[in-house]
Amino acid sequence: MKAFKAVIDFIVKVVSGIEMLLISAIVVLIVLELLLRNILNTSLHVTTELCGFLFMWLAFLGLIVLFEREGLIALDILSARANGKVALIFWYINKVFSLGLGVVMVVAYIGLYPYVSTSYFSSMPWLTKGWHFLPMAVAGGFLALDSLYKILAKLLKVEDKKEVEKA
Repeated sequence: MKAFKAVIDFIVKVVSGIEMLLISAIVVLIVLELLLRNILNTSLHVTTELCGFLFMWLAFLGLIVLFEREGLIALDILSARANGKVALIFWYINKVFSLGLGVVMVVAYIGLYPYVSTSYFSSMPWLTKGWHFLPMAVAGGFLALDSLYKILAKLLKVEDKKEVEKA
């Protein structure tokens, strides 16, 4: 279980670094576009599509970090009012649905792939839209992996240091 958790923590650290790079790239592209438009009276045609592409990656990779840190909206409205076994049942329901959502995201990407792998961006004809939707599958895979870890850890009564610190 320690190795499982180490892999999850490593993925979150790598994704956090990638998130910072994506934000930086979007900011640089927008500032460059503004400078080109206002100073040289020209424009980069790729900026809009590339920013959309980067934003898609930013949003889905951000899901990984938020999910691991329990930062997403869940059944908190119900589970916050519950105690004992009822709260535990809500926790398991939440994790099972998260696991299912992750699997659905991966399966959806696999289903989409034959269509999006043959579609290209107009300003980036070398880049298929398969790459545009890939972060959905990556995030889904992580949701499934992390949910599975949390369910197994709870069933095997493995204590997470973060949970101990919260208590």
